[in-house]
Amino acid sequence: MTIRTGFWSSSAGIDWEHGLIAGTGSLGAVLSGTPTRHSIHVCHEEFFLPVNSAKAAPRIEPAIAEVRAAALAGDAETATAITQRLARDDGYDGSMIWTDPFVPVAELTWSPDTAVEDGQYRRIGDFTTGRVEVEWTDGAGVGSGIALIPDRATGGMSIELWSDHDHSGVLALDFGEAPRDPGEYPSTDYGVFLEPAVPTIDGSRMTLDVKVAEGNLSPFVRENPPSPWPPRHARLIVDLPAGIDAEPESGAVRLRLTAGRTVRLPIRVELFGGIAEAEVAAADTHASLFEACSLDLSSGVDDAVPYDDVLQRARAGDPQGLLAAVELAFASGRHTIISSTGVLPPTLVGIWQGTRRPAWSGDWTQNGNVQHGGVASLIASGTPELLTSYLRAIFRHVDDYAANAQRIFGAPGWLLPARFDSHGNSNHFAPAFPHLYWMAGGAWVLRLAWDQFTATGDVDILREYAWPLASNVMAFTLAVALPGDDGLLHLAPSYSPENTPGNRASPIGVDATMDVAAFRDAARLAIRIADILGEEADRDAWRSFADRLPPYRVTDEGTFAEWLDPTIAEEIGHRHVSQLYPFWYEDDEAASAPELRAAALETIRRKLAWRNEKPWAAGDGRMEMAFGLVGLGLAAARLGDAEAARQCVESLAHDFWRSNAVSTHDGDAIFNVDASGGLPAVVIEMLVQSQPNRISLLPALPNSWSRGSISGVRARGGVVVENLRWDEDVLVSTLRAAGGSAAARDGDVVDVRGPDGEHASVDLSTGPVTVQFPRSIAARPDSGVQHDE
Repeated sequence: MTIRTGFWSSSAGIDWEHGLIAGTGSLGAVLSGTPTRHSIHVCHEEFFLPVNSAKAAPRIEPAIAEVRAAALAGDAETATAITQRLARDDGYDGSMIWTDPFVPVAELTWSPDTAVEDGQYRRIGDFTTGRVEVEWTDGAGVGSGIALIPDRATGGMSIELWSDHDHSGVLALDFGEAPRDPGEYPSTDYGVFLEPAVPTIDGSRMTLDVKVAEGNLSPFVRENPPSPWPPRHARLIVDLPAGIDAEPESGAVRLRLTAGRTVRLPIRVELFGGIAEAEVAAADTHASLFEACSLDLSSGVDDAVPYDDVLQRARAGDPQGLLAAVELAFASGRHTIISSTGVLPPTLVGIWQGTRRPAWSGDWTQNGNVQHGGVASLIASGTPELLTSYLRAIFRHVDDYAANAQRIFGAPGWLLPARFDSHGNSNHFAPAFPHLYWMAGGAWVLRLAWDQFTATGDVDILREYAWPLASNVMAFTLAVALPGDDGLLHLAPSYSPENTPGNRASPIGVDATMDVAAFRDAARLAIRIADILGEEADRDAWRSFADRLPPYRVTDEGTFAEWLDPTIAEEIGHRHVSQLYPFWYEDDEAASAPELRAAALETIRRKLAWRNEKPWAAGDGRMEMAFGLVGLGLAAARLGDAEAARQCVESLAHDFWRSNAVSTHDGDAIFNVDASGGLPAVVIEMLVQSQPNRISLLPALPNSWSRGSISGVRARGGVVVENLRWDEDVLVSTLRAAGGSAAARDGDVVDVRGPDGEHASVDLSTGPVTVQFPRSIAARPDSGVQHDE
């Protein structure tokens, strides 16, 4: 058994990007340093610094017909020029407006008086409780340590200090900004927009107030103000326990610790100003959420092996090391995502940050990072209730989505932005990144809301979130789809995220496959939701819309086209894989033809080959953007290419993970949680696939995963795969209906399919059912079905 519940590392986290993370969902802390000085950067999920403009989307609508005509004529440069001219006319200054940056509140440091660097050092993380700690011994074997203990139920967190001998040290509270690290992502230094902070000490507590220096905002931002949502003032409080010997010392306290006694220091953050308030999301304990799902690939690598060694073995191609790396990435990824899911979902960096120069503002990037990263596995890995955090964040800004649709396209309904945090205005764009023409965002969120419903049967989700999304997405899509001379509906201008066609100088195009696929999916979901809720809707118009969208296309090179306009050339050498949307969630009848599925597999093959030509991150390397591998892996699994899916998972596990048990955006570069949420999603899709009343077991099992188990998978149709075990000879699985999930399926009879085409119909109305399938077709007897008492 190698179910992972924690890890340890023999290396130190010299900087915050290599530090240990702890989180309550809302309050986050990252612990880094060495025995002479450990640092704790403290963050709050609501602390986005309101320093960038929340200016409404540019008013393109007066000339959207010109933009559309240029796009349809293949003149992307003219479409871009018109867009930029209209933006300038509407008060834009030509620079890209960024989302408000997610930044730390402050930094705590602990500097023991007698610490030495030449002893033994050990970092430990407990995935079950969320506790992380560092312990070290000096040359004489005297041990000391520091730990972070999150309490999800209360939203609080504590620091623990201890030692085997009497000693003292300085606990300091600081504004906390260091010089730019050589490997750090080049970003704006947002620290200049904060007033310099000085800590105060009042006997039983230390306090640091951090306030926005609004006088430092740029003239453009003062004229076009930031969002009113974020707080303007944050306060970090450290409580000093009674009875501890604490002596104030120049903005810090000198603590004298008694041998063998653990000192616990509670920390909390208070927020002031803005609309957002510090809240604690109603949730189960960290342990119950983490224990909801587990993976065992029978790696045989013991927990006594440090994570550093597991990664080294995996990168060297050791078979057991590869299995262990996947096990640890699956467990640590889920721990990371649970720890950073609170009232709001995980950002690009979860709820951790050690710099005020965050990569990509540390926001929610919706053209892939969120859906294939932070929230990708929340539903399937046994915690569907946590997806509500994403819907909650989305629904803060619905007025902005209506304004986007009207100002850009002159359309009703909602148009969601490619990135957001403190507002939902689509104002982040540039000639090379025309994000304002990406249409698929609302449909993608609708798909996730539907999948949450299909896992739980909770009709309130449909009523509160999915139906408003469905009705507004469809209002927008019907208004912007343009009838063509060919009898089809076309989308123009249309943007395939961050890619530029091979024969165009600008990314603006027509009929991006992702937009078409997402809208086709939205139409069928909207009809289902209207039927379940009994809502009045023009179902015939929605069906006709879906039927008249352009068909998917195979390119001359045999790949699945990223743009459905045949005059647009592919650019296969790119990190995004948006054209594979039809193969991520539910069977798309329009993509079911064998030649289309073969083309999708060819796209996956070529994308992986392109990455493998330069498998490094720095410079001209292609080991970038972890969630691109997630998209490839999900499609490969659903298309039955187990080896391609395995390649994606293994690359994520050893190239995009560090020994602090946290993932990175690029190969061993840029702290980022996308892979933490994405890898478990791919693994689960390889082992369990589902639609209401239909479950497939081991549909994409690679040969190297010859035995193992997974538990707690939440499947569509309100089915829980309590356990799935397999070896070389047999597959055994126990399934049950989730409580209150009847609305998610048509009756209680579920068709369960094995990896070799076997199937059994099981009735879940009377309780859990165990199914068994042989792994060898030649020796396959009749499938056994056993009802558990």
